[in-house]
Amino acid sequence: MAGMVKRADFLENEVVDLTEEIKLVSPTDTPLTTLLMGRGQVVPANDITVTWREKELNSDRGTLKLEGAEAGDVITSSRKTLSNVCQIIEKVTQVSGTARSLNPKGINDVFNSEVQDRLVETKRDMEWYFLNGTKALESGSTPRQMNGLVNLVASGNVVETKGSLTEEHFLDALQKMWEHGAQGEYFSFVNANVKRMINNLAKAGNNVRFLGDNGSMQNVLGIGVQKIVTDFGEISLVLDRYADTKTILTVDLGEVQIAELRGTFYEDLPKAGDYFKGHVLNESTIKLLNSHAGSKISITEASL
Repeated sequence: MAGMVKRADFLENEVVDLTEEIKLVSPTDTPLTTLLMGRGQVVPANDITVTWREKELNSDRGTLKLEGAEAGDVITSSRKTLSNVCQIIEKVTQVSGTARSLNPKGINDVFNSEVQDRLVETKRDMEWYFLNGTKALESGSTPRQMNGLVNLVASGNVVETKGSLTEEHFLDALQKMWEHGAQGEYFSFVNANVKRMINNLAKAGNNVRFLGDNGSMQNVLGIGVQKIVTDFGEISLVLDRYADTKTILTVDLGEVQIAELRGTFYEDLPKAGDYFKGHVLNESTIKLLNSHAGSKISITEASL
């Protein structure tokens, strides 16, 4: 049966003798998802479509009155509904009865090991969609897909580089957020190529720094920018391998939530032969409660 782990899939001598430790060569870091879960910013979803409202105060100024005048015109706040959809991520694993009974070195129960790998892969995929997903409703063979944070940011909070990346682009992006009342804890999630562009902004001369460590001096070669400080707020830079390579996404993390219809879980699947089968499922989405509490810098080809 296609996709089933069998005895032949083990490495040569893996069952006979192998060091207990196996090193994982695939990346598993998921900073956005880990930050949100660690801060407890996970809420239940009550439907496949998750909605929330955004309110804006009336911007009229100067409702001054003459002495003894009648009451003036009514003014109201404006509200709009925002939404996202829960998507289903599934990871299926299957192991033959023979393979499971062999208990290879460093793995032991190969089926449980495969299930744990599927759990890690699920969180990895969640990270990508939380950042980059494009909303799609279920239709025919097309499954539901959530909007990622890059597509939940207000259209007016987008800055294009149109040339080399500069400090001004960060100032422009943060000012747009500040003008709509954002003043929280900002995080920018950036890929490796973008992080190197940001580091280049801080380069000077031969790029050698002298650091004091308990009275001693050390020569350090290189620049690693961890934070950008502006009048409109401070940004902590987070290197995220799943961030878009042409986008600098900045959000007030306090305005971001994971909404779970079904949190990540495992369940056995029916079988009709000598094998073990199960799947890992997650059904969730991401919320940016204030669309102006985020911004993105779109990096054009000329900047790369």
